[in-house]
Amino acid sequence: MQILLEEVLRNPRLNVSNRKVAFQLSREMMNDQLVESRVDLALLMTPTQVPSKENFDTIPALDIAEELTYLDFHIFRSIKTEELLNQVWMKDGKETKAPHVMLVTKRFNEVSKLVVSEIISRPEVPDRATCIEKWVAIADICRCLQNYNGVLQICAALESSSIHRLKNTWEVVAKPSRQSFEKLLNLVAASARFKNMREMLHRCDPPCIPYLGMYLTDLSFIEEGALDITEHGLINFCKMRMLAHVLMEIRRYTQTPYMIELRQEVVDYLLDPTRLLSDDQTYEASLTIEPRRTFNKSPQQQTTPSTSVAAPSTQYEDK
Repeated sequence: MQILLEEVLRNPRLNVSNRKVAFQLSREMMNDQLVESRVDLALLMTPTQVPSKENFDTIPALDIAEELTYLDFHIFRSIKTEELLNQVWMKDGKETKAPHVMLVTKRFNEVSKLVVSEIISRPEVPDRATCIEKWVAIADICRCLQNYNGVLQICAALESSSIHRLKNTWEVVAKPSRQSFEKLLNLVAASARFKNMREMLHRCDPPCIPYLGMYLTDLSFIEEGALDITEHGLINFCKMRMLAHVLMEIRRYTQTPYMIELRQEVVDYLLDPTRLLSDDQTYEASLTIEPRRTFNKSPQQQTTPSTSVAAPSTQYEDK
């Protein structure tokens, strides 16, 4: 793509409008070499060899939300423009061609697993309800910090099958927390191409962290809907304009850093892989702490002039 843009920019017959589009795309790719994160991302994301002294109960919700945001921002900021072109994040070699996009995905899944693991590891209903309430509070603080990726990470965990099915637990969760959770779900809902989240993003001023998957869907739609070269052998500037629009919007959210101080003890907790349970482990634990409900349902006897028949007992299970 960079070579193609350089050839286009050298064309003296290129009109002003198309030259501007080509220049914008070229500048985005060149900025990747100039704008570097102030932190060593590899070092930041390396889990400590010593288990964290802190745990979910000892760390305030605000600290967890801020450090989640700190990590999310530096990962998001590290994404190079070339990782977002030609759908390389979906192709062979994606780990080397789009390493930071893959890191965003990996981190999203890890945070969601942490949320589920913390809730599911508590055998008593009141403790699980309190844990859910705290995670909802953390998600709401992420919303206030304009970390919509963080909001979605937590909401996805609370909507997972292992947690969603815990009816006894959700009945004990305080009403304000349930109401707050419903509002957060509405904010990050995928319906209408994340309409609510897009509207919120367009109204906010950076710093801000959007959900990257939303933009990857946009880029895939553009890539699959048009070729780089038209059937007449011309540069497809319409496609370039659409790509430039999405890439510049992503870049806009990486320019202004958060004024959040690194709290290493909290980051150590958030990155501790020993706290994460697998999907199979969490679902099995979910069934253990709240088994499927089994109950007997015997319909009323139906009487006719000649006979009286009782229907057989039928068993039902919840899911």
